[in-house]
Amino acid sequence: MFDFEPIRKHFPLHGEMVELRLFSEDHIQDKYIRWLNDPEVVRYSNQRFKSHDYGSCLAYLKSFQDTGNIFIAVHMKHSELFVGTMTAYFSTPHKTVDLGILIGEKAFWGKGIGLEAWGILMSFLLDTNKVRKVTGGALRCNLGMVNIMMKSGMQPDGVRIAHELVDDTPQDILYFARFKDV
Repeated sequence: MFDFEPIRKHFPLHGEMVELRLFSEDHIQDKYIRWLNDPEVVRYSNQRFKSHDYGSCLAYLKSFQDTGNIFIAVHMKHSELFVGTMTAYFSTPHKTVDLGILIGEKAFWGKGIGLEAWGILMSFLLDTNKVRKVTGGALRCNLGMVNIMMKSGMQPDGVRIAHELVDDTPQDILYFARFKDV
């Protein structure tokens, strides 16, 4: 296993609108817990099947300790407002990383915040010598997330047909990938 500390030391990462910071215990506030318990925010996430509180959120944060994985807080660059989270799960032997994102502040949906955050993190990771492929997945009905992956230059990487249920309707999971050399 290689050392991920050099990757963590590059945070925060800056874009035009957002700043990506390492998630800390200070981020576990009522607002964050409210996002995770809001059915509209987690509609396409398996978080919708759980009830969250401070303890569950702290346990999740601690699950990143002593791993190569990274938990990230998405902040608005000019206002310091905390609007979402991202995850990066690394497969060291394969030099791949799977990304996830949640923009919890609904007032920021559809404004390009998720796309910018996704692009910043994906580009940063592909520029390292530790990652050759970045992946992500979303339910076909999660048009916002599918659009983020397509607009960020990812290519289709597989489909799990009728794999999950949303409102009792089977939904495909679409997978996307971007390679270092593309």
